[in-house]
Amino acid sequence: MKTKNPMASERRRFLTGMMVTGGAATLAAMAPQVTAEASAATPDEGPERRGSKGYRLTAHVRDYYRSLRL
Repeated sequence: MKTKNPMASERRRFLTGMMVTGGAATLAAMAPQVTAEASAATPDEGPERRGSKGYRLTAHVRDYYRSLRL
């Protein structure tokens, strides 16, 4: 049976902490952009919006389709 290397577990703990910190920093940096985009979005108005309960091509759907283009 092998003995556990204490340096290996410390290294893993350090790398895990770095990944969590990096992810949190990324989310914090993107938060103002997401809220600004959400507040800028306006609901589409028109006859389609009032009568239809099915699929609607709204602004956020169009933005999603635009993001898929290569």
